Amino acid sequence: MSSHYNKALDNRLAAIEGHVRGVRQMLADGKECEDILLQISALSGSINKVGKLLLKEHLNHCVKDGIEQGDVDVLARFNAVLDKYL
Repeated sequence: MSSHYNKALDNRLAAIEGHVRGVRQMLADGKECEDILLQISALSGSINKVGKLLLKEHLNHCVKDGIEQGDVDVLARFNAVLDKYL
């Protein structure tokens, strides 16, 4: 996937970036801890969803292409990424 741009993932990351700014503002404004924690939980879910989408994209394109092109190390690299990601 590194060779092509994914607008949908970029849009999700931009939304997360805005959400983080909102949480920072909540902290600066002295909002209730419970409200801030709920927003952090929502952010965590959003980041996990982006990771899952990127992982699927990587598997369906980069790993698949690597296998088709005879890259014998592509599965080992993918497993290493899974170990770190999960």
